[in-house]
Amino acid sequence: MTLTHDLFLITSFDIDRSGLASILDTSMRYKLHTLRPNRINSSLFEGTNSSLVGMIDAELFDADPIAVASELSEFRPGIPLLFLARSDSPQLFLRGLQCGVLGVVQKTDSPGEILRKLDAAVRKQNLWNKEELRRYQACFSTGPSIPGLETPFTLRESDVLSKLATGLTNRRIAEELGISYETVKEHVQHILRKVGVTDRTQAAVWAVRNRLF
Repeated sequence: MTLTHDLFLITSFDIDRSGLASILDTSMRYKLHTLRPNRINSSLFEGTNSSLVGMIDAELFDADPIAVASELSEFRPGIPLLFLARSDSPQLFLRGLQCGVLGVVQKTDSPGEILRKLDAAVRKQNLWNKEELRRYQACFSTGPSIPGLETPFTLRESDVLSKLATGLTNRRIAEELGISYETVKEHVQHILRKVGVTDRTQAAVWAVRNRLF
C-alpha cells in the first residue's frame, strides 16, 4: 500500500518518534521520517510524495527550531510546517508564526487531534488559535521601563533570566548552561517570585522592558 503523505519529524527525543509512529501506523496515511537537526539535506526529499509536512520539536537540544524551519523551507520551498511541543513557548511560537509555521501539535493531543492537525497542515491551513496569539502579542507589546529598579538575582538566576528572555525553553537553557532541567525550573520559580509575576513569559517581558540584557 502506498501511503498518501510524508511526515518529516525533526526531534532530539526517540520517544516522540515511537509515539507518533504508532499513531501514524494506525491511520495508514502518513509515512514517518525521523531526523536529527544536523542531518537535513536536499537528498532527504528524493522519492517522497508531493504531499508532505515538516514537524519540528520545540525543545531541540542542539538547534534553534526557527533555523530548522528555515532550512526545511530552503530545501523544500512551500513545505507546510508545524511545531511539536509539550507546553506553551510564546516567544518561539510568535517567531514561528512570522516564518510561516502553521501551528502547534501538543504532545498531549489525542491521536485524532494530531491527525486532524496534520491533515489541515497538508492543506496549508493556519492552525494558530487567535485568542492565544493575541495574548502572546499583548505580553510583548511595548511598555515603560522602570529606571533604577534593583532586584537581587544570584549570578545563576541572571544567567537563566538572560536565556529565558531570548525565548529558550527550560530544556534548552539547561543544555546551554550545563545544568539539570530541574535546576533550571527551580531558578525560574525563584525569578518569578522575585519579579512578582506568574509565568515565564511575563518574566521575559519584564527583563526586556527593564533593559537588563
